Amino acid sequence: MADDHERERSPGDHPPPEMEDRRALRWILGGDASPAAAVYSREDAQDFRPILRPPVPVLTVLDDGSQQGEAIRLRGETFTIGRTSGDLVLPNDPAISGMHAEIRRVPWKGSFRWHLVDLGSVNGTFVRAARAVFHAEAIVILGSRRFRLRNPLLARHGASSSAATLFDSASLPPTVWPVLAEATQRGPGLEVPLRSDSVSIGRTGGGADLELDDPLVANRHAQLERQRDGTWLIVAETTRNGVWVSTTEVTLTPYCHFRCGEQLFRFEIP
Repeated sequence: MADDHERERSPGDHPPPEMEDRRALRWILGGDASPAAAVYSREDAQDFRPILRPPVPVLTVLDDGSQQGEAIRLRGETFTIGRTSGDLVLPNDPAISGMHAEIRRVPWKGSFRWHLVDLGSVNGTFVRAARAVFHAEAIVILGSRRFRLRNPLLARHGASSSAATLFDSASLPPTVWPVLAEATQRGPGLEVPLRSDSVSIGRTGGGADLELDDPLVANRHAQLERQRDGTWLIVAETTRNGVWVSTTEVTLTPYCHFRCGEQLFRFEIP
């Protein structure tokens, strides 16, 4: 005679308690799926998320053009990046300073924010930006080249006021224009006086106003736009390699990219 646990049952039958116990135990231990698993999969409840501790961002180290990389979970209040010391040491990149940058978790309106802070690095810390003010101290990376905006109409941050360097923004002379200058240590670089309120930048042959002979630059890579107060914005087009703007400190968004030296990083808050 067949065992009661193994005989065929009609749809209205209920399995004996000891069989339900064994099935539930196997499901809890991950041994197999159970009818209960199907019930849980149909629920509308949200996944559990901690509320008494900060979220745990994920910093991914992106190597050599890949979007896959080494994922590091940031559980502490600070996380430092450097070439010789820090929580993440990258000895293979000579463009990274010994202690280059730090990510800091700070309280904000009952929650938390994460700030990226440059630690006085030699080559700077850059964030990938959709649009940014192109001020006198900023360096912008387009493709493999770096540029500054040299503009005698705008005083540098922290510089003393001078009649030679500071003008009333309401009456900016329309015939005086800044110069987009390549920032290079290898001698004189490209210098382009800007003669229009809007200047497109792209690769040679792409039809932009300013063409760069650089395979990392897209046909239409970015746009420079003069504002009414005389300041300039750089606006990124949708490109593979993006526009990178130097920063001393910036609040990281829940999904963003930044770079130290030639090392790229992705920051995410799950």
